[in-house]
Amino acid sequence: MDARITKSRLANLLSYDWLKIIAAIAAAVVALAVLFTTAKTRPAKEQVFTIYGYGELQQGSASEEIARRLENGVLSYDILKVEQETFGQGQYSGAALAARLSVRSGTVIFATKSALQEGFGGDQCPLTRDLDVYLSDCENYLIRFFGENWRTGEIDEAEAEACFLARNGNDRRYRTEAKKAAGVKDELSRLEKLRSDFIFVKDYLDSGKLPFVTVTDENDVPHPKAFALGGLASIRNYYYCVTEEGSPSGTDVCMLIFTRDSDEGKAAKEVKNDLRYETISYLRLLVESFGS
Repeated sequence: MDARITKSRLANLLSYDWLKIIAAIAAAVVALAVLFTTAKTRPAKEQVFTIYGYGELQQGSASEEIARRLENGVLSYDILKVEQETFGQGQYSGAALAARLSVRSGTVIFATKSALQEGFGGDQCPLTRDLDVYLSDCENYLIRFFGENWRTGEIDEAEAEACFLARNGNDRRYRTEAKKAAGVKDELSRLEKLRSDFIFVKDYLDSGKLPFVTVTDENDVPHPKAFALGGLASIRNYYYCVTEEGSPSGTDVCMLIFTRDSDEGKAAKEVKNDLRYETISYLRLLVESFGS
C-alpha cells in the first residue's frame, strides 16, 4: 500500500478535513488549559495577603515597589498571592469595600485616625484585631517553637515539621518526600524569620515610635486597634491624604489588621491559622522603608 505523503494528498486532506483539524487543535488547547488550571495550587484565603486603603487615603508612588518586595521574600513561602486595592469615599467605593468584608477578604487596611471610629468602631470593632492580644499571641506562638527564651533559643525542628505537615501535608506542592523535606526547610526559615521580624517590631514598639490608636466598641470599651504610622518620616510615599493646602501628608495614617480567624487568645498549639502573623513581617518592611 502506498502511504507516502505527497503534496496532492496533503492538499486533499486540508481541503476536506481542515475544520476537523482546527477543532482538534482547539480541543487540545482547552484540555491543556483545564489541566494546568486544575493542577495549579489555588491559594487559600490565609495564603493571600491583601492590603486595602480606606476613605480619603490615596496610594503613593512606593506602592508598587512595596508590593514587589512582598512577593519576593518579605512574606513567607506560604503566602502565594499579594493584592492591593484602595477604596475612595464615594458610595460605590463603600459598597465595594463592604462586599469584600462580607466574604472575609482582606489582611490589613489603612485609614486615617479620624475615620477609625466611624469605620471600625461601635459594632464594627470586632472586624479588626486587638493589637495587644495579637502581639501577645505572636510571642506565645514563638515560645511554642523556640522555648521560653524565645529570643535566643534553638528551634524545635520536630515541632516545626509537625506544624508544616498539619498545614501542608496534603498540599499538591508537596506530593513527594523530597518536596516535603524541602517544605520543612522552608518552614524552619519561616519561623526563624518571624522571630527576627517580631524582635524588630517589638523593640520598635517598646521605643514608643509606633504607638497604638484606640477605638471604642458599641459598649464604649476602648481597644488598641491601629498602628499610628504618622511617625514614619516618609509614610506619605505609601499612603497619604491631601491637606487643605493641597500637599500630601502621612501624619494621620494608621493601619489595622483584620480578624480573619478564631485563634485570638488561644494556646499556641491550638492555632489553626499559622499565617496570621505575616503582618509582623509587613510591618517591619514599612518601618525600614519609611521610618527614616
